[in-house]
Amino acid sequence: MSTSRFAILPVVAVMALGVIGCSKKAPEPATTIDLSEGTDMFRQPVPSQQPLPQTGPLVTVNGTDILAENFIREFSSRMSMLQQRYPPEQLAQMQERVREQTLDQMIARQLLLQEADRQQLVASDEDIDRAREMLESQLPPGLSLDEILRQRGVSEEQFRRESGDDVRVQKLIQQVAEEKVVVTDEEVANFYEENKARFQQPETATARHILVAFEGEDSKDAKKTEAEAIRTRLEAGEDFATVATETTDDPGSRETGGLYTFPRGQMVPPFEEASFTQEIGVVGPLVETQFGYHIIKVESRQEAREVPFVEVQTNLVNYLRSQRAQPVIQEYLMNLRSNADIKFHHEL
Repeated sequence: MSTSRFAILPVVAVMALGVIGCSKKAPEPATTIDLSEGTDMFRQPVPSQQPLPQTGPLVTVNGTDILAENFIREFSSRMSMLQQRYPPEQLAQMQERVREQTLDQMIARQLLLQEADRQQLVASDEDIDRAREMLESQLPPGLSLDEILRQRGVSEEQFRRESGDDVRVQKLIQQVAEEKVVVTDEEVANFYEENKARFQQPETATARHILVAFEGEDSKDAKKTEAEAIRTRLEAGEDFATVATETTDDPGSRETGGLYTFPRGQMVPPFEEASFTQEIGVVGPLVETQFGYHIIKVESRQEAREVPFVEVQTNLVNYLRSQRAQPVIQEYLMNLRSNADIKFHHEL
């Protein structure tokens, strides 16, 4: 194991790029974007105070322009993600920091791409296909990558080009990291033994449900009749996931066909009791909670257990390597920066 190739994880690259932020403001709450304290390595004084342009070069990195329109697209995408997690007033406070981080990470990516070019690292069609398959495997059921690309106005050619660049950056980071990062079998085994609590898996259930919500006692009878009618359709053989998508009042599971996987103690008691006692694969009787009437079909249940070392060994190797790789990659980026010619054309 200790001599195997360094299995770089995408998160390593993201976190490595995130450590080069330029702002000196107090850290914001943790997000999917690393808003940690940075080092000023990319910030240079720019006398111009004119508004940020919508097109044209924003920064030039060793002769290659980072365009304002690309920066705006990336920044807008990040802010859209954050809008789902933070209230407007907090988001407004984070905006300047996210703008600076976005530009810093785009500069870092350009430096890494230029170095990948210098080392003639390539992304094969097979590499790009694997990257696509990985992305698709992480999408919720019913949502396709093609649909996301259409929504964002990204062509297949553009996607493959940008995916190829990502693959080449990851290859470069992997190459740098595996030269200096070593994780031994003993270290992996010790981590497992010292963190046994992390590998306790509670009893879990995987179930589909359809919610028919009611508001107050006056609507209960009508809603119960509606729920029974839906249950009759399911007992007649209609596909549960399809019917759930069409009829459920639960927005959190509509797109997944009513599917949830959860441990004991997470759901309201009547729902949990049914999920952990109901016969597997059978459409159960109506279950009433404060939310409404539920129709539940248990897909599977897993007993509580301690996940054995052999099941997590590979992930632990990758985790420990990723932790140790971050300072290595940060140092590498700083060295690239020290030899780079970076010109800022506009202030953010």
